[in-house]
Amino acid sequence: MMNLDYRIDNYRFNARVSAIIYNKDKTKVLLFTINDGRDYYMLPGGRIEMYEDSLSAIKREIKEETGFTLDFNLCSIQENFVTRNNVNITQYCFCYKALYSEDIKKLQFVCKDNDNQHFKWFDINELEKIKIYPNSTKKLIIQDDNHIKHIIEK
Repeated sequence: MMNLDYRIDNYRFNARVSAIIYNKDKTKVLLFTINDGRDYYMLPGGRIEMYEDSLSAIKREIKEETGFTLDFNLCSIQENFVTRNNVNITQYCFCYKALYSEDIKKLQFVCKDNDNQHFKWFDINELEKIKIYPNSTKKLIIQDDNHIKHIIEK
């Protein structure tokens, strides 16, 4: 299938999904980094495919990357605008929350479909010590309400 990811001249648009996955008592959250010199973490997720809804996309991405089968609830829609290598990128991200109800067997593990992607469970009260992108992510992780947020980040 083809991802919703288009480039025209110096502009790029993509649609993705991400997930805030808590452990069962909501003291930890799952984040990942890519081993290419990056010094920051992100929420697990990935690109939405053509003619795929965001809920199906997040279920598929999390299953592919972690092996987890979870129930997800939409928590935010983010519009992110960044410029990287002279390309103006517009990214729409549908962010979901889920609970991993099993015991955590490994605090760190490698992604099932990408050896360069590494997952780690972080204590929620230590999030201020790490760099997470996009910037609004920490606030979404900490907020524990059922209101869907609309975030525009430039």
